[in-house]
Amino acid sequence: MSDPPKHRILVVDDDAEIRDSLARLVQSFGHEVETASDGIEALGKLPLDIDFVLLDAEMPALDGFEVAQRIRGMTEYAHLPIVMVTGLTRREDRRRALEVGINDFINKPVDRDELWLRMKWLLELKTTHDRLRAHEAELELLIERKTEALRAALDEMIQARRLVHEAQMDTIRRLTIAAEFKDPDTAGHIERIGLYSEVMARKLGLSPGEVETLRHAVTMHDVGKIATPDRVLLKPGKLDDDEWVVMQSH
Repeated sequence: MSDPPKHRILVVDDDAEIRDSLARLVQSFGHEVETASDGIEALGKLPLDIDFVLLDAEMPALDGFEVAQRIRGMTEYAHLPIVMVTGLTRREDRRRALEVGINDFINKPVDRDELWLRMKWLLELKTTHDRLRAHEAELELLIERKTEALRAALDEMIQARRLVHEAQMDTIRRLTIAAEFKDPDTAGHIERIGLYSEVMARKLGLSPGEVETLRHAVTMHDVGKIATPDRVLLKPGKLDDDEWVVMQSH
């Protein structure tokens, strides 16, 4: 018989002789032992990283059934193995024990080999469950980190898109100013065309974003005048054929 890995076992019994006997037995399996003489003391020792509870059924104040029920009422101990040490044999007592969350029973007087096997099986089950919980916690942390990274990347994309949009709007504004400077008559014309296009776009049911895009786009229609020679653009008289070709190219 090989010893299982060391765990911390809570032995609960109001009879000091039985409690000490069980404690020595558990220690012989290679485990650490905490003891409690009643249910209240037992509940107070749960935060000591208890891995397993060996619980007497009949005790004053809180009996084993009430202790088990309170343990199961605490989320962090929902999977803590509890074995009831009992001389009770009635079916009603066994059914009640299962209802309050007892995992298994062992009869008095306790057989060493039987106790070792029951503890080994339940502790292996708890170890597996603890590993699964740790793995789930790692996955949740990983997902949280990935989510934060994606959120940060999305924020950066939104910021970059906003900066690009602002740069585009600034470019349009500067080109419009340049066109207005080149041809004073263009200023009022550009503004009117922008307003007309906005009104028409809204009438057509375009979205606010589409309306904005269209308005900025139409303000660019005379930007080509920047490259038009002043002798053509500002000529007070009628344009000749060659000059008209140049003017149309804007």
